[in-house]
Amino acid sequence: MTDSPPLVYLDACVFLEVLQQRHGHWRESFKALRAAERGDIRLVASRLLAVEVGRFRGDASQPEVDQLILQYLDNVGARWAEVDLIISRDARALSWKHGIKSGADAVHLATAVRLRADVFMSRNGGFPYGQKIEATLVTEPKVVWTPTLDDASIDVEQEPSLL
Repeated sequence: MTDSPPLVYLDACVFLEVLQQRHGHWRESFKALRAAERGDIRLVASRLLAVEVGRFRGDASQPEVDQLILQYLDNVGARWAEVDLIISRDARALSWKHGIKSGADAVHLATAVRLRADVFMSRNGGFPYGQKIEATLVTEPKVVWTPTLDDASIDVEQEPSLL
């Protein structure tokens, strides 16, 4: 019997980092996106994610970015959660307890905790990195699955492609 892949919530900044190839660390974020494509991790997401990633101002139009993110998340079988009263209440509590200044960031983390994600990945400041909130470990993007040759090839030279 094999263990099931970890359940992971990727914050909007992980997607934006890959789309913009910024901060020099985008390859770690890209590895997480590719791991979801391979089924090495299972993604959970808040509908807020589509809103935040949809603000990307690159070469693509808004409909193209919307289609890209929604199609990607549908293709990997992401489990969606709506932002409801309970998540908003939990987000406020997490914001106060952990000093998370952004309401959107608190909503993302509250959603991850509510959906019992094993891991919440972000690069935004203000998260309690290295801590577990209930069963959810808060970390920067990193390999939390069995590494593959695909992961190694991303370190070398590869242009990001979410589809």
